[in-house]
Amino acid sequence: MSTNDSFDREMERTLRDYYAARSRELEAPADTWARLERRLDRPRRFDWFGGNMWKILTAGAGTVAAAVLVIVAINLAGNPSESDEAQEAAPVIAHVQATAAAAPASVQVTENISPPLPPAHAQPTAPPAAQSAAHAQPTAPPAAQSAPPAPVVAPTPMAAYGQPTPAAAPAPLPTPAPQIAARAQPTAAPAPAADVFRATSESAAASPPAVGSQAAAEPPPAPPVRPGATTFADLARQPAVLASEDAVSTFSLDVDRTSYFLALEWARAGYGVEPDSVRAEEWINTFDYGYQLPSDEWGFGVETSLVEHPLDPGKLLARVGFQAPHLPDDRPLNVTLVLDASGSMANGNRVDIARAAAEAIRQSLRPEDRIAVVHFTTDVLHNLTVDHRVSDDTAVANSIGWLAPHGSTNVQAGLDEGVRLADQARRQRPGAYNYVILMSDGVANVDATDPFGILETAYDRDAANTLRLITIGVGIENYNDYLLEQLAQHGNGWYRYLNTVDQAQATFSRENWLALSTPFADQTRAQVTWDPALVYSWRIVGYENRVTPDETFAEDRKEFAEIYSGAATTVLYELELRADARLPLGQNVDLGRVELRWIVPDTQQSRSQRADVTGRADAGFGGGTDPMLRLAAIVGLAADRYSALTQVPAEGHYGIRDDLDRLREHLAVLRPNLGHLDAYHDFAYLLEHITDSVQARPPKPSGYSN
Repeated sequence: MSTNDSFDREMERTLRDYYAARSRELEAPADTWARLERRLDRPRRFDWFGGNMWKILTAGAGTVAAAVLVIVAINLAGNPSESDEAQEAAPVIAHVQATAAAAPASVQVTENISPPLPPAHAQPTAPPAAQSAAHAQPTAPPAAQSAPPAPVVAPTPMAAYGQPTPAAAPAPLPTPAPQIAARAQPTAAPAPAADVFRATSESAAASPPAVGSQAAAEPPPAPPVRPGATTFADLARQPAVLASEDAVSTFSLDVDRTSYFLALEWARAGYGVEPDSVRAEEWINTFDYGYQLPSDEWGFGVETSLVEHPLDPGKLLARVGFQAPHLPDDRPLNVTLVLDASGSMANGNRVDIARAAAEAIRQSLRPEDRIAVVHFTTDVLHNLTVDHRVSDDTAVANSIGWLAPHGSTNVQAGLDEGVRLADQARRQRPGAYNYVILMSDGVANVDATDPFGILETAYDRDAANTLRLITIGVGIENYNDYLLEQLAQHGNGWYRYLNTVDQAQATFSRENWLALSTPFADQTRAQVTWDPALVYSWRIVGYENRVTPDETFAEDRKEFAEIYSGAATTVLYELELRADARLPLGQNVDLGRVELRWIVPDTQQSRSQRADVTGRADAGFGGGTDPMLRLAAIVGLAADRYSALTQVPAEGHYGIRDDLDRLREHLAVLRPNLGHLDAYHDFAYLLEHITDSVQARPPKPSGYSN
């Protein structure tokens, strides 16, 4: 390569003068960036680089020096061939690009990465034409694009399992005794997996945190506050009830588990877990306790057991488990996707997750199934609406591919249109199951914004062949859990939270989705009646928004749960026995009975089933007890105690912290039995996270003057 001696000398002087004067500016030749652009194979990226180079040059002397090297490379090149110039300059250009990438965070460049919305009357050229009617056929969808996901903060390493020593802390105050009162009536407001999770597809995608140890000298700093603009229902915990005054407990079954996965995602992102977000029954129902399948498809398998209370040896825990049978997925489906395309979906990777879930559902369907798609922002995007058709129809795939964020959030308009299309398909295909699937962050801000106002117009009034509303939540900040949970509960469906593309694809894989979309029981509720001669008081753990007045047990209500094929649900009770109760040692004892009622989806026939609540009253919480029973107790009580943080005085927090520490010790003992399961490590990490957040609160006041 030829050299230019005159330029060498000039550049040497320039560099010497620069470093002598510590100058922060550099005058590059006017055609520098044009010449560099000609030597690059990616001009679009370099347009950005050139357009922002002066910002980068002012970021620091290191960046300026790198730019000088680029100028040297260009001017030393002389006039060789273009290929030679590119080859010689490539290492220097790569160095400058790496230096620019490491520039201070104050240099920011934003880019609109969302595909444009197709115009309402465009011709079918690329990009795809808008669909002014449901039957328009757009061309192939663009490559999936959405905002890049925000980096996830690595989780704090878990304390070593086995027999951990609790961190030094002020002596806890005694936990206040539960309130004993007549029960207040609340106001209205897939196949079992080999892992301990109810469905491995819902396991968080991040690897389990590394096992380590944590110093006990100083309590850890408080985790950051919860993500902004999140909405949860503030539900008061159920009180203990005297069996002599009210021996009957009535509640809807529950197959949701969003509360657990949302908490796990928050913890992994470095946030504190909001106590109001914790629903103990959803934490309990996240795990697979290995219940036996019923012998036939007529009813549920019911399993009951008793065990010593791990936090209060003077009490018992009763566990009642309900296991639905596996049914053949031999009935066709009508699926209506209602996709949130509002501007808030641009946060993080929400669009990617929703699009991946929608596409997984589409690909899982069979030739006899039908699918429709609705997009909504401030209103329904009719140019992207596709009515029910076979899943491999080009219009369906294109509509899903065009999901992009813009505008406000009118959940009511989207669901109204989805229910209209679903009802139309139901009348055309009366033998099919009908699902409306809402994918959203729940941030409704146009028309009705509360779940009951939205359901006022989107409510399904055909009880003979019901529409089932499934809600899929995405996102962390700017998220409305209350709206999505209540829409599903009162829409005869269920609620899930997805936090990664992989999780979305796994949850709605063909095998999982066909199990989730085959209902076994509708409007499913249970009623437990305790024996007042043996039980002094009882308290249900969780189920705050599922408990109903006893007289509703005989009524068919849509807010009672849909239970899908192979699903299991669990309820825990804290029991205090009568002091004069005489119980046999080493033998089972009946403390009460449980009755189930539900509607058969195919025939609308009402069914009921009964079983005794029985177990050994002297069963300890030690090594001879089923590890999965002990896990259920630890999970349920941890969620129950933590959810009480906002409902008890500050001095009561020390009792909660002490309870969580003791539960963490009990969980560590289970490691030899359950340590091979990812779910065990996930929960151990989450339990440590919430325990530390309580420990990080201000120290207990001494009462002495300063």
